[in-house]
Amino acid sequence: MPRIRVWPLNKLEEFRECERIQKAVWGNVGVGSEVLGVTQKYGGLVLGASLNRKIAGCLYAFLARHGGRLIHWSHIMAVRPAYRDFGLGFRMKVAHRRLALAQGLRSICWTFDPLQSRNAALNLARLGARVEEYIPDCYGSFPSAIEKGLPSDRFVVNWRIASRAVERRLRARPPARSLPSCPCVNETRINAQGFLENRRIHLDLREGRLLLEIPYNTDMMRARNLPLARRWRFETRRIFLRYLAAGYVVRDFLPPGEATGGCCFYLLTRSGSNGRREANRRAS
Repeated sequence: MPRIRVWPLNKLEEFRECERIQKAVWGNVGVGSEVLGVTQKYGGLVLGASLNRKIAGCLYAFLARHGGRLIHWSHIMAVRPAYRDFGLGFRMKVAHRRLALAQGLRSICWTFDPLQSRNAALNLARLGARVEEYIPDCYGSFPSAIEKGLPSDRFVVNWRIASRAVERRLRARPPARSLPSCPCVNETRINAQGFLENRRIHLDLREGRLLLEIPYNTDMMRARNLPLARRWRFETRRIFLRYLAAGYVVRDFLPPGEATGGCCFYLLTRSGSNGRREANRRAS
């Protein structure tokens, strides 16, 4: 069994290792060791995650305000590509929650790319964070090996770490997910390269629950068919902005699995629908 350790970083060499991890993941350093050290001393948090004694991941969060309350804004979480799928991201998030609660905080917020299925599965399905906003080109153009020059659209999520809903989600084993019986906003097909593409998009559906399929292999698509990845960026932007403005919320994410036929979907529910009221009742 791999030995995983998560702990608050304090040494200069540990902060420099965080710089190296950022460079390995994004191709550049977004937060340098000086800022990491100051943040750790004055109310924020910098975590490291090691696998078999090798620092393989890091998390950086700073104090911020959201809705008039102090929160942690988790600006960076990175895991070296060779060390993914060992649960390091989940372990860092759980440790962050424990330490933030000890500081008296009740929420941790961050952004993530809606087209990154791995992040959606962790943030929404596993942790129980809630999408609050969709921001087109959130960070503008910036050098990133992952972004490939695409607009940096992001979801803003709020992880209500003190809620009973989050507590239950973390205590439960990942549930066996079944695909809801409801319309899909987009009709898709597999192209000659083996990539998912939209064949038709519906922007006028009114059912209480809707599905939106996204590619499971966005990084590979960006590397091999960037024009198609760009299309996905603008098509999903249009879909999310349209339905969020119409009163829908992003309720959940269904990762690839047997029940979904290897596909992945967002679940959207409309405010005032039976599904939304039931979801609110469970989250109370």
